[in-house]
Amino acid sequence: MNTTSGFTSIRTAIASAIVAAAVALPTLASAADVKIAFTPTAAAGGIFNAQGEGFFVKRGMTSSELLGQSNGVGVVAAVQSGSAQIGSVAAGVFFGAIENGLDYVAIGCQSLFGPGTDVLAAIARKDAPIKTAKDFEGKRVAVPGINGGHHIMFLEWLKENGADAGKITFLEVPHAQQADVLRGKTVDAVVTAEPNLTRVINAGLGDVVTRMNDTKRNLPDAFFMATRAWADANPNDVKAFQDALADGVAFATTNEAKTQENTALFLKQDLKVVQQAGKQHFCTPDLAKHIGELNAIMKDVGLAKTPMDASKVVWKKP
Repeated sequence: MNTTSGFTSIRTAIASAIVAAAVALPTLASAADVKIAFTPTAAAGGIFNAQGEGFFVKRGMTSSELLGQSNGVGVVAAVQSGSAQIGSVAAGVFFGAIENGLDYVAIGCQSLFGPGTDVLAAIARKDAPIKTAKDFEGKRVAVPGINGGHHIMFLEWLKENGADAGKITFLEVPHAQQADVLRGKTVDAVVTAEPNLTRVINAGLGDVVTRMNDTKRNLPDAFFMATRAWADANPNDVKAFQDALADGVAFATTNEAKTQENTALFLKQDLKVVQQAGKQHFCTPDLAKHIGELNAIMKDVGLAKTPMDASKVVWKKP
C-alpha cells in the first residue's frame, strides 16, 4: 500500500469506522458510573494516578473505572455507544471525529510529543538499512494507529527532515504486536512509545533512528473527550475528572516510583520495563493551546485544511 494513494483510503476507512460508531446513541450515565476508555500507553499516567491514588473519588466521582482499548477508534466507539463516558483518543482520530461531524468536546489533554520528550521513537529492524529520514522511503513502517499521535508526529519529523511520507507504506499494528512484526520481518520499522519502546530495544529487535524530539513543534498525543450531551448533563463529573487529572499529573512530578507502579498496574506491564521508560511530558490545562498545536501540525503534514475551532471544541460549562 502506497501512502500517497493509500493514505486517503486509510482516512476514509477510519472515518467510516467512526461514523459507524455513531449509530449507537450514547447513554447519559450518572455520577455513580463514570467509565474512562484509554489506549495502552504510559502517556496516560495522569489517569492511572487519578484512579490508583483515589483522586477521582476525592474529587467527587462516586465510582470510576478505566477501560483499555486497542486503538483510538475503539475509544470513540466506546464513548459513542455509552460503554464509556470519557475517552482518551489519539489526537488525529479526535480531529477526524470532529471533522466528520460528531459532537465531541475536549475536557483534557494527555501528554506531548516533540521537543523536550524522549518517550516516542521510530525503531528500525536490526538488519534494515535505515539511518536517516530519507532511508524510510520505500519501507514498511508499523504505527499503533493510523492518524494517531505517534503516526502524525512521525509524519511531521519526516517532513521537517526532507523525506516523502508518500513513499512509505504504513501498517496499523497495536503496541502488543509490534515486536512480533519486527521479529517476523513483516515491517522494516515501528513507531512506538514507552513502555513498549524499551521492551522492543531490550529484546534486541531494532535500533532507535529518532525520538522525534528535534521537531519545531510539540504535538498533543491524545485528548480526553466526551460527547457534548453527556458533558453538559454531567458538569460536576467533568469538573471532577479535570481536577483529578490535574492531581494525577502533579502526583507524577513528585512521586515517580508510585507513578511507575500505577502505570505498570493499568497497562498490565512488567514494572521493570516501565521503570526503564522515560518521563512523560504531560499536557497543561490550557486545552485551547493544545488544540492549536494539533491544528498546526495537521495542516503542516497535509491531513487537514480546516482547523478545529477551539471555542467550540473545548468544553465549557453551560
